[in-house]
Amino acid sequence: MTVSFKKLVIGTMIASMALSAGAVLAQTDSTGAAAPATSVRKTIDLPCAASAVAKREAAVSSAFAAKSTAIEAAFTARASALAAAWTITTAKDRNAAIKTAWKTFNTSAKTARTTYMKANRAAWTTFRIDAKACRASTAAEPMGSTADANL
Repeated sequence: MTVSFKKLVIGTMIASMALSAGAVLAQTDSTGAAAPATSVRKTIDLPCAASAVAKREAAVSSAFAAKSTAIEAAFTARASALAAAWTITTAKDRNAAIKTAWKTFNTSAKTARTTYMKANRAAWTTFRIDAKACRASTAAEPMGSTADANL
């Protein structure tokens, strides 16, 4: 019988929570009163965390706008280059111009995507640092956001 990885992880999490609860319940002194806590609960600075999220989202949005503008410029340049190429009467020269137009477009598009991915990664890295300073857990955030990267 095989146990799926997901079931194994869930079982492990339940077991660890049960052990944690038992340890908390066991923290009483001889009179039955609760023993003083040995660790201080961290308090999340919610306005700070919200600001970190807003800063990240603005940076990702700005990076995407720059990518969009660069891709649009690449399409416009490609259209002009292809239009000019198709006016060339010599087949050899025309084919070379078409090849150059497409190569230039592909290079420009790749540069735009790479620039966006670097800016997106930087925004998420900064967010992790900012969230940590706010004492906020980023576990619920899809770090590095694949959704952002696939745009």
